[in-house]
Amino acid sequence: MKYRKLVENAVRPQGFWGKLMIRSMNKGHSELTDWALVHIKINRDDNVLDVGCGGGKTVSKLCEKVGNGKVFGVDYSELCVEKSKKLNKNNIMCAKATILQGSVSALPFEENKFDIVTAVETYYFWQDKLNDLKEIYRVLKPCGKLLLVFEMVTSEEKPHKWDKVENLLGIKAVSKEDITDILLHAGYQNIRTYSKSSTGWMCVTAEKE
Repeated sequence: MKYRKLVENAVRPQGFWGKLMIRSMNKGHSELTDWALVHIKINRDDNVLDVGCGGGKTVSKLCEKVGNGKVFGVDYSELCVEKSKKLNKNNIMCAKATILQGSVSALPFEENKFDIVTAVETYYFWQDKLNDLKEIYRVLKPCGKLLLVFEMVTSEEKPHKWDKVENLLGIKAVSKEDITDILLHAGYQNIRTYSKSSTGWMCVTAEKE
């Protein structure tokens, strides 16, 4: 029962179990995020967006990489926005970070704003993945880059590894082929995938024309 309550709050954290899930995500995704960020170059003056920022740990990591740039975090969970603001209060005070409530389907930004957009362990929950990727494409600058980060990856060796979570939340683990295909259909180019065999992790980088 406790496991179910906790996992259910991965979709849109709220209340007591949502707080526990946010804490768990900040801790559990930290090493995964560090590994993935190695695969994308972030310049000191870049403007960066983290979609589905959760508890704000990735926003905090990104703030360490930008100097004169700025980091935005967006999440559609009110609780996540609250916790992310709390974690990044110093970055917000010095105008390096901004946290907003919003959806990947209708990002509250103008076109061609960001050099980099990241999405760590949130893609599975997007309702309209193709159009959501197109929405991210809209706010990326020309030659801007997207970084997608995944723990739930299908493999021939362990085809049923994620069955329990998939059935509980109504989501699907991803594959290299599916992600590459949908990014191409969304208009991205220079798509590259990276995997860590010891963990099964995968991250994908793609570029706007």
